[in-house]
Amino acid sequence: MAADRFVSCAMMLGLLFASGSPARAESTLTLPTPRSHYETFTPGLSGPLLLQDLVQGLDPQTRTTVLTFVASSHLLTGGGLSEPARPSKAEALARLKALNWTPWKPLLLEYVVHQSQVFDMLPVTSQPFFYPIAHDALLYFLDHLPEDRLLEKLVDVAYLPAGSSRNAALMAFVARTPSLQKMGQILARNQSLPPDYRNALQQLENGIHTMTRDELVQFIADDVGKTTIASNHVAFADTILAEGSVGAVIRASWIPPGAREPRDAICKVIKPYVLVNLPQELDIIDGLAGYFTDTHDFYELGNMPLVEMFREVKKALTHEIQVVDEQQNLVRAREYYKNNRNIVVPELFPISTSHVTFMQYIAGEKITDAFDGQPAQRAIMAKRLADVMTRDVIFASSPEPIFHGDPHAGNVFHVTGNPNDPYQIALLDWGLYGTFPREDRLALMQLILGVQLKDAKRLHDNVGGLLANGLPDDPQTMQKVDAIIARVLQPTQKRTSFEALQELLVGLIDEGYATKFSLNLFIKSRLTMAGILTELDPSLDQDKYLSQRVRSLVKKELPKRLLYTIWFPAWNSHSYRSLLSNGDVLAARKIPKS
Repeated sequence: MAADRFVSCAMMLGLLFASGSPARAESTLTLPTPRSHYETFTPGLSGPLLLQDLVQGLDPQTRTTVLTFVASSHLLTGGGLSEPARPSKAEALARLKALNWTPWKPLLLEYVVHQSQVFDMLPVTSQPFFYPIAHDALLYFLDHLPEDRLLEKLVDVAYLPAGSSRNAALMAFVARTPSLQKMGQILARNQSLPPDYRNALQQLENGIHTMTRDELVQFIADDVGKTTIASNHVAFADTILAEGSVGAVIRASWIPPGAREPRDAICKVIKPYVLVNLPQELDIIDGLAGYFTDTHDFYELGNMPLVEMFREVKKALTHEIQVVDEQQNLVRAREYYKNNRNIVVPELFPISTSHVTFMQYIAGEKITDAFDGQPAQRAIMAKRLADVMTRDVIFASSPEPIFHGDPHAGNVFHVTGNPNDPYQIALLDWGLYGTFPREDRLALMQLILGVQLKDAKRLHDNVGGLLANGLPDDPQTMQKVDAIIARVLQPTQKRTSFEALQELLVGLIDEGYATKFSLNLFIKSRLTMAGILTELDPSLDQDKYLSQRVRSLVKKELPKRLLYTIWFPAWNSHSYRSLLSNGDVLAARKIPKS
């Protein structure tokens, strides 16, 4: 960290002492980065090389000034130049904006990327493959940020205090950048990441801090209207409850018209800067998807779903800023779950607007924090979550059940203080929402069976159920699809059925097929939830548990199945709650037990 701090000082001072007239920093970046770059590339040790490149580009007097300053300052602490003598962040930012820093832009981008510590998150065995992808994706992203936002990020990274934690470095890098924060949320429960990185990324679920309480309350008052706030006796808490990538929430109370007692509320707001920053980032993500499509062979992407990941992040973020749609989804979800004692959905209050959502306050905690230090209770919690989010959706009695499309731990809460049910779950933030008609659930069960039985024919016969327009029936198309199925069924490390179906989806998308939105979303959201289940109960085999629940349903269906077998020619009927015919049930007995 001392070396990092040394480079931070030198980079900033070099620019501050450099001369030049104001000019826009147009891109001089060339991508892809040549492979030769990685022959000497060492994350964490590249800073001194960047410093060397910087000072060589300065005039002799400036170079001497920079190096003398850094050498005498003991990294800006403990000697040399006193702390008040260095430029403030605001002064540094103002000076940078006034400079012609175009010649240094590629170097600055490299510096910010290298200081981000993102490369440390890559699995050691995969680092040679992923370095070029992560390196150039971040360079592209930063290169296309508006100039003022890029400079703010540079100053934030450079002015981190000496000895800052990995979490602090990560937060500085993703500050006010909703798309990077969303990617971090997706990765936060990935068990292949080092624990300290998972802990840092989990802060992005609802531990971001970019607004003050007064700024948030002022925005709410301006949007809702001071008259409405006063007439409903709205009072806000002294602190912000939580921030996410797009929104911030604060506790409040209000007295509905005609009522006497105040009601506890949560006020959720789309942060003002997000309304400006996010559209910029969505355009960059579009560009990244196009860039990696064009350079697919250079990065040797093969079947890696990188482009699809960018598109999914864009789709998820787009949904999160559609506040009115989310409010409507919240109302639908509350109505749908009103008779389900296992699930709580907050009530929407009528003083909401197109930017501000007032809803019922539910006392709880992130589900991953439930029953800390009590493994038996956490295991029960995991099974409850698997039941309500997967089993109850696939095998719903409703013809078109709904499901939560973004079940990361910041959106799924363990309800505390309920003496009648200590395992009750609250589902929050309904920006991503899906419906699941029976025909799609039938197709899903056939595909799950196909994966578990390694039955290429069953997958071949049902893969069209994933596609928005069905599967064209021509030999050339089917040959390509069968090749995708064969790849999915190749022996691999242990994975869940949903992970295998995700591979199948990616293969189809790469071939240009449009997939059904809700079915695609359901499969992807199960992968998000899988990390939570593993964290709650590492011993839970998610496929086995789903199979157990299916067998329980089949047992209850035995009288109906017997009737249909004896009196009706309906051996292959799927008219059961389990969605499986008698033939499917017999086939399922061949699924390996381990």
